[in-house]
Amino acid sequence: MELHPPMPSGSKKRKTAVRRRVAAAPLEEVIEEFKRAEELFRLVVEASPSALVMTNPSGKIVLVNAQTEKLFGYARAELLGKPVELLIPARHRERHVAHRAAFSRAPSARAMGAGRDLFGLRKDGAEVPIEIGLNPLSTPDGSFVLASIIDITQRRVLERKVAHTEVLASIGTMAAAVAHEIRNPLNSIILAAKAFAHGGLRAEEFEQVKAVLVNESARLNRTLEDFLEFSRARAPKLESGDLNATVREVLENVRADKALLGKARVDVDLDAALPRLPHDPDQLRQVLWNLVRNALQALGGKGCVSVRTAARHGSALLVVEDDGPGIPPEQAEKVFAPFFTTKPQGTGLGLSISRNIVRAHGGDIELDAAPRRGTRFTVILPLAGAR
Repeated sequence: MELHPPMPSGSKKRKTAVRRRVAAAPLEEVIEEFKRAEELFRLVVEASPSALVMTNPSGKIVLVNAQTEKLFGYARAELLGKPVELLIPARHRERHVAHRAAFSRAPSARAMGAGRDLFGLRKDGAEVPIEIGLNPLSTPDGSFVLASIIDITQRRVLERKVAHTEVLASIGTMAAAVAHEIRNPLNSIILAAKAFAHGGLRAEEFEQVKAVLVNESARLNRTLEDFLEFSRARAPKLESGDLNATVREVLENVRADKALLGKARVDVDLDAALPRLPHDPDQLRQVLWNLVRNALQALGGKGCVSVRTAARHGSALLVVEDDGPGIPPEQAEKVFAPFFTTKPQGTGLGLSISRNIVRAHGGDIELDAAPRRGTRFTVILPLAGAR
């Protein structure tokens, strides 16, 4: 007799065809066909590379396969009829009961715990990292759930190795960049010190050497401060405050720095209706200072930088825009990367530090830049508390 595969439950025509065939066949053939279908189902379940666990509407285990026994260390008889929470660490069991109830109210095929680390509990008490796929099964006895479970221990080991390798590579890159940034001013300081030690400098040469010592020492100190700020970022001390007041304070300092400002101008447009928002004034002053300083340096002493605030969709916007040369696309992708800079004396940490600060506030920084069209940085901050 020909063996027919089980028909999908959603196909009415196929179900009808099966019923007609069963009704027309002798009882012995019907029994034999069901036995073959049952054996085929058993073989498929046992051949699955994933652990399969089926539970009934009350959360009791009604089916497992060999991979389940292997993964969790239980014999099949020890699992059948037991609550599925037996396979879940104790700290998650109460929450899992609630999740199971929610799933039964709105069943759908999906991954369980997307974005979270899930663990199964073995018989010996060990926990194993797992991924779970859930599939609801509608039957005359109620809604059953078939869980497909994969042991991802080896994947986690590989991920940790990759992450460790990336950290080492990042440390190496960082060390090389810091060494480069320190070496240049340090060499200049050494040469200036030797010039002083040899003596015999004319008044003009003395002033030049003194300027080198002062400027390069300041540059060296700035590099170390940026590096320390980047490496030991602190959590923001959030307090409800007026972002506009923070902006005005920074811009007063900018206008007072004539060397930085040159002949450029800074326009301001602050939204008077902007609500108070939770932020760390010291950290946001640093962010705004970095953005405005970068904009003015890009202008080279001429042009315009505009700073404005606004509220939009539950967020506060702080926009810094210039009418300078813009940023080429290949550089725009890297501007937030640590130690990336196009300036001869920049550390390449200012924008990276700024983005870290804004993200710690629950916000982000967006860049809009194109050659010959200027550059715009938009700081987005939540009005109702950091996320």
